[in-house]
Amino acid sequence: MPVAKIHVLEGQYNEARIGKVSSAVQNGLINALGIPPEDFFQIIHVLRRSQFRHTPSFLGLHYSDDLIILEITFISGRPREKRLALLKTLNDGVVAAAGISPDDLLITLYETAGENISFGRGLAQRAHISANN
Repeated sequence: MPVAKIHVLEGQYNEARIGKVSSAVQNGLINALGIPPEDFFQIIHVLRRSQFRHTPSFLGLHYSDDLIILEITFISGRPREKRLALLKTLNDGVVAAAGISPDDLLITLYETAGENISFGRGLAQRAHISANN
């Protein structure tokens, strides 16, 4: 069920490059979380400079115009180690695919209960997952 939101600066990513980022994100989710390949939901935001603002550095990291802000929302219940491995897998894959610095990928993971998600028809098809946690 992961939903990925990929935010990039306009002019930095053409269709081919954003396609590589998209594939790297999906492959990272498949490899780290074991989701099925058809579990594919992504929203790509290409933002004007006035809408994509960030500090040039933070916590010893240095950001360029290639910065990608990646938000992943998924059903809660995965162990801490799996979430930490996901962060590393996503960084390694996206950095290689996009040819960016390892500093230029900011990832935020959001977890939500299964009963808070409907894949359609107004039904919470994964409500049972949260019930088991």
